[in-house]
Amino acid sequence: MTRNVTIVVIILVLVVIAGYLVWLRGRFQPPVSPQVNQEVEVTPTPTAMGVIEASPSATATSSARESTPSSRRR
Repeated sequence: MTRNVTIVVIILVLVVIAGYLVWLRGRFQPPVSPQVNQEVEVTPTPTAMGVIEASPSATATSSARESTPSSRRR
C-alpha cells in the first residue's frame, strides 16, 4: 500500500513540476506580434497593341500543315 502511495506522489510531483515549467516558459517568452501583410498592387506592364509575340510552337499549326502540298501527297 505504501509503495502505491509513493508512486502516485512521485507522479503528481512530476506533473506539478512540468506544469510549472510550462507556465514559466509562457511568462518569459516574448509575445508573438501579429505580422501585418503589406498589400502589393501588381500592375501589368504596358505593351503595344499591334505587337504580337509568337512562340515557335505557334508557327506550326495543324491547319498550316494540311494546306502544304507535301501533306496532300500522302
